[in-house]
Amino acid sequence: MDLNAINILQPFNAMIELRHFLAILISCVCGLAIGYERTSRNKQAGVKTHMIVALTSCLMMIISKEAFVDTPHYDTARVAAQVVSGISFIGGGIIFMREKRVSGLTTASGIWATAGIGLAIGGGFWFFGSLCAAIIVIVQKLAYQPILQGKQRQVNIYCEIPDPTIVQSIYNYCHFEDYQSIQVEARELDGEKYELVIR
Repeated sequence: MDLNAINILQPFNAMIELRHFLAILISCVCGLAIGYERTSRNKQAGVKTHMIVALTSCLMMIISKEAFVDTPHYDTARVAAQVVSGISFIGGGIIFMREKRVSGLTTASGIWATAGIGLAIGGGFWFFGSLCAAIIVIVQKLAYQPILQGKQRQVNIYCEIPDPTIVQSIYNYCHFEDYQSIQVEARELDGEKYELVIR
């Protein structure tokens, strides 16, 4: 019998597995909270992205801590450290520049923070990671309050357009300009005219 093969199989410990499961669950809840706030702002990365980032970061930390305990002189940070460099690819894909204006910085930094929260929870710092997630959500919520942003105006625009295909272009422009709760739709008036509604 191969003794090395036996050593690979870790004995099942219900308490340890429950602790890992709870860590994964808490990290998913934190990612959901941050992602939901981003989704409510019509941002690129939403609930699914933040939940997956938080879950995977937590899982990588657990693997880094627990999977190689029988290896002499093993480095507990080796696997977890790659999360920091790996998350930069996702963040880099969200940040872009249009007409000398950078967009996506807040969402990218939120994903980076979500990865850190997942690592913290996977490392056993449940309260600390959850507290950081709550602070991020609160800060992002407060950043859109009139007291911090100044006076805000709501404008409803109605006009006639000959072609409904321009609706997507208008929506993209409003999204890039960070207009909140933007709704762009075209309603057919007759065979040749359409009513454009922007809220």
